[in-house]
Amino acid sequence: MKRPILSSSFACFLLSVSLLTAADTTPPKPIPLAEVPVARVAVLGGTFLNDALFDSGLLKSKFRVTTAAGPSPEIHYGEHAGVPFYYVHAHGYPDFVATWLALHHLGVKEAIGGATAGGINIAMKTSDFVVVHDVIDFNSDRPKMLPYGSLKDKGLVLARLTPAVDPLIHRILVEETRAVVRPNRALDEINIHERGVVLQAAGGRFESAAEILHFRQIGGDVVTMNVGTEISYARQAGINYACLIVVSNPAEGLGAWGWDSLPAVYKRLNPVSLEIVKRALVRVAKLPAEGRVGDGLRIHPEMTSH
Repeated sequence: MKRPILSSSFACFLLSVSLLTAADTTPPKPIPLAEVPVARVAVLGGTFLNDALFDSGLLKSKFRVTTAAGPSPEIHYGEHAGVPFYYVHAHGYPDFVATWLALHHLGVKEAIGGATAGGINIAMKTSDFVVVHDVIDFNSDRPKMLPYGSLKDKGLVLARLTPAVDPLIHRILVEETRAVVRPNRALDEINIHERGVVLQAAGGRFESAAEILHFRQIGGDVVTMNVGTEISYARQAGINYACLIVVSNPAEGLGAWGWDSLPAVYKRLNPVSLEIVKRALVRVAKLPAEGRVGDGLRIHPEMTSH
């Protein structure tokens, strides 16, 4: 199904929101935005958390938001240690644009992303954690920019990605990954990589061995299908973002793996990822909303006053 054509009247659009209980299967009924539970932190992902989060009891309700880019996916509202947060499963695919417009208009300022990925760098082996610091984006099926006029900001949002992720959240994820993994002797063989370049492939299939060789030659460390889009959209939306990667398999052509090997990785490391995210949430919620590195990397200066 083709994405709807977007008009230029985004500056005036309204959000309609509906809350659902976890068991509710009826179409959502719009409610005022003011009635949505408030949170300034969001978590996005899928395979790096999976059922560990859904079975945790942290998620309390879910809602949808209608934006000018169409309806968002379900956004879950949760709480941990007194910190309210939103969770979007599977990165909001395929509604990436609506996901980030929704989070922007809900007032989210901080986001923790995550994914499982193929290891390109031979030092990043299966079950390792990688807190990535930069991105190469070969996405070909999602818009590169959030629609002009769809954000609250005045002026052209033309984001810079240097640095690509928020340094403060990045450091928190590094520290909390070490705090969770290193004391656990059952995880002794797992390495924690404080830096890495995540390469987002076009998606729709796994990469060929030749493509992985090319990605390795241009500096990619891990390959996944969604994180690059998140890094870009988060910066455009004024949301501070960093992410945690779990290496679930060697990238194609660099080692043997099969579908039957993935569930064991998820079952073992999803609870570990959840513990890292829970600890990070408490610290991320205390970060200052203003004066962050991304604040000055978004709005392109006007070239004329006419």
